[in-house]
Amino acid sequence: MQRESHQKIIAMLHRYVDLRGRWVLEVGCGEGRVTAGIKDLPQQLVALDPDAERLCQARQSMPAVDFRCGSGESLEFADQSFDLVLFTLSLHHQDGRRALAEAARVLRDSGRVVVVEPVNEGELERVLSVLDDETEAVRQAQEAVRRSALREECSETFCSRWIFEDRDDLVHSLFAYYAKPLDHDLALRLTAALGGKREHRPIILEDRLLIQVLRK
Repeated sequence: MQRESHQKIIAMLHRYVDLRGRWVLEVGCGEGRVTAGIKDLPQQLVALDPDAERLCQARQSMPAVDFRCGSGESLEFADQSFDLVLFTLSLHHQDGRRALAEAARVLRDSGRVVVVEPVNEGELERVLSVLDDETEAVRQAQEAVRRSALREECSETFCSRWIFEDRDDLVHSLFAYYAKPLDHDLALRLTAALGGKREHRPIILEDRLLIQVLRK
């Protein structure tokens, strides 16, 4: 399996915000795939995630980055601490209303909040929903953006790709991605969700994503 999503997210971040010399907080950094692409530009970069095991992986590859275990719903930082707060595919994994309120609190008046989220109508998202249906969580995250005190400055939908050698690679890769034991019935549902692409070699699925830049 090859995933291009993180490279595309990094490219979109560079397009929409200037990271150079800024104080940046990344919420939901995971093992640091996006962090690695932005770490050399900010004056200070703090990368936050609730998964201690994934943070351990990130620290091993990027010891200079300030990785911390925690949630965007309750930030340990003082008011107006950061120029940029980034939610990299993480807002729908938490209480979006609380997380955006906390982001606004730690954001300086001239700063920006950047939200990158999956789009429910994406081809990849339809297939992944067989193993983990995030449709409602993604919808609620967007509702939190609309209801937040932050206002949208700009937004854009963009596409990336997940590439699998064949159907077997897709099934085994996605079960491993979600740390689920292989299940025959679910595997059949996964391949059925591919429609006409299930016999393709390679199988290329379009990952639709949304970037939003918010300000106070």
